[in-house]
This record gives sequence, structure tokens and C-alpha cells, in this order.
Amino acid sequence: MRIFLLDIARGVCVLAMIAYHFCWDLGYFGFVDLRAITQGLGLFIAQLIGLSFITIAGISSRILTFSENFKKKFLRRFFKLILISAFISTSTFILNENSFIFFGILHFLSVCSIISLVLIQIKHSFHFLLIFFGAAIISTSGITFNLPFMLSWLGLSKEIPVTNDFYPLFPWITFYFFGFWLGEVIQRKLNKKNDNFSMPISRVGVFWKFFEYLGQKALVVYILHQPILFSLFFVFIKVAS
Repeated sequence: MRIFLLDIARGVCVLAMIAYHFCWDLGYFGFVDLRAITQGLGLFIAQLIGLSFITIAGISSRILTFSENFKKKFLRRFFKLILISAFISTSTFILNENSFIFFGILHFLSVCSIISLVLIQIKHSFHFLLIFFGAAIISTSGITFNLPFMLSWLGLSKEIPVTNDFYPLFPWITFYFFGFWLGEVIQRKLNKKNDNFSMPISRVGVFWKFFEYLGQKALVVYILHQPILFSLFFVFIKVAS
């Protein structure tokens, strides 16, 4: 079951992500100062987009657990994330082995998918809030350890690894837990109202249908948008030169 408003929210995040990565590419190709994109306000915007995606993923994961054929849908989604994550790591390693993506947002969501199998055993939504606050305390405590590189994905290492896209378990899992709890709340409301927050197509309009479509195709857009942007930049630079 698709939820109209959730697809809309995801679609807005997708468009924001494309806009941010376009600005990042401008810095990468030397049209603007890359530090303006990766520091200060630019970094805050990137993190805001990331936490929005993760929260929505938490909501979607919880709602998915209530659907028919949950195991089949879960396995299909999980292996899709694993395969794409492996492709991203391999391709970025070939491009630059010193800063390849080994634990980006899709790697993070793959791990969260496994964690969600544990979370669905919890019967009371109040316990989700306790887990959320526990993760928030750990994330904001500043606790770090001398962990080896292979455990840096936990987010508790003193040294931050060099990589182009890094979403360690802490602090980002805090937002996933929050989304998982919120998904429980939303599902209870859906059960009571027997509604999926949808609207007749005739009343939605092209504007919102565009965002809904982006939200439904978020994973495909995520995979393709950077190669397309890079290709356009290469073509522009070659033509301009």
C-alpha cells in the first residue's frame, strides 16, 4: 500500500537532493568553491536532506511490516539495497580508492533493514520512543573509541574516515528509530480511518503528481541522477573549451 503524502514528502527530498548534488558538482568541477557546499550552511542542508530521507525510510519500513507478503517484499527490498550498495562501493573504489563510498546512505539503510527485523518484535510503541531517546543520548554524548577502520561505520570512532558519502550508524540511526515509531503511529491511524491519505487523481494536479512520481521512483533517481549530472558537466566543459 502506497501512502500519497509519504510519496510526496519523499519526492520533495529527492528534488532537494538533486539540487544539492548539482551544487556539489559545480564545486567538484571548479565552477564554485567546493568548501561553500560541504561546510557551514551547505553541510547543514545536506544533513537536513539526509535525515529527512532516513526518517521517511523508517516510516516506510514500519508500514511495510503491516503489509501482506511482508517477508517477500522485505527480501526484495533488502537485496536490492545490498546490490546497489555493492555497486556504489565498487564503482567509487575504481574511480578513487582513497575516498570511495563504503558506508553511504544506502549501506546505512541496508543495516537498518536488518535492525528493523528486531524492532518489529516490540509490541508497544512506547518502547520505540525509549529506543529513540537512547540512541539520541549516545549520538549527542560525544562518546568515541579507538576503533579499527572496519568498525568506523558505527560512528563511534575517534577518527572520521575519508569518504565522499558517510552515514554511520550513530547519529543517523536516531532518525530511523524516530521514523519507525512515527510509522507505528501513522499505521494505527490508517487502521482506524481506513484511509491511505490518498486523493483522487483529478484533485491532485500535475504539480503534486510530479512529486509523487519522484517519491515512488526515489531509488532509481538516486542511482541515475549523479551519472547524468556528471555526463552533462563533461559535455558542457568539452563544448565550452
